[in-house]
Amino acid sequence: MLSKEKLKQMHGKAYVASFEKEQSQFRLARLIHSLPVSKNHKVADFGCGSGMLVPLLADRVDSYTGIDFSKQFIEAAKCKNQHSGSNINFVCADILTFCSNNQAVFDLAFAMDFSEHVYDKEWLDILKAINSSLKEGGKLYIHTPNADFFLEMMKKHNFIVKQFPEHIAVRDLQSNCDLLKSAGFSIGKSKLIAHYNVLRALHPISFVPVIGRYFKARIFIEAVKDNVSLQSR
Repeated sequence: MLSKEKLKQMHGKAYVASFEKEQSQFRLARLIHSLPVSKNHKVADFGCGSGMLVPLLADRVDSYTGIDFSKQFIEAAKCKNQHSGSNINFVCADILTFCSNNQAVFDLAFAMDFSEHVYDKEWLDILKAINSSLKEGGKLYIHTPNADFFLEMMKKHNFIVKQFPEHIAVRDLQSNCDLLKSAGFSIGKSKLIAHYNVLRALHPISFVPVIGRYFKARIFIEAVKDNVSLQSR
């Protein structure tokens, strides 16, 4: 298991540069446009990276706050989105500390392509913290790779392709949902979707009986903050 300091080093300047070069905003745009986002929503983007959600949300919400522990990512986000509007803010902070200082503030939260970078124990702590930062009935949206996708299974066993070193905890749908429930969320909606790159051409195979489960590349979950507090459980 990698230390927290080692994980920070892995998400430094070199990773930021490669992320900006390789990642496509399409993977997020195909999801965000259909969400029930409104002008009175205060939004938190946890593990915001370089702020790829900003162009998709800035004009649709009351405020957007991006949070990331990587100083390099926050610097890139501020530079990239410096003309996006006064309702956009980026914070370099530990998520647990940030949420402790921002209780019941946000209507919506996002954790897009983030959970696979965090071990179960730490991710559960983060989810509980995010839960506390949401208003009653607030929603958290998660997008992450699916461990049951054939390519992720190949990576897990180092067969032909290797896993990204930063992807230390790729989970299946059930594991993701179980952690969310343990953190005080109920599952509003969940679905398995196509990959965002050329591999999305394989998605039709996902509807084939028996083998189809191995061709669903990505997981998208809408989780809702439960009315029952964690302390009363």
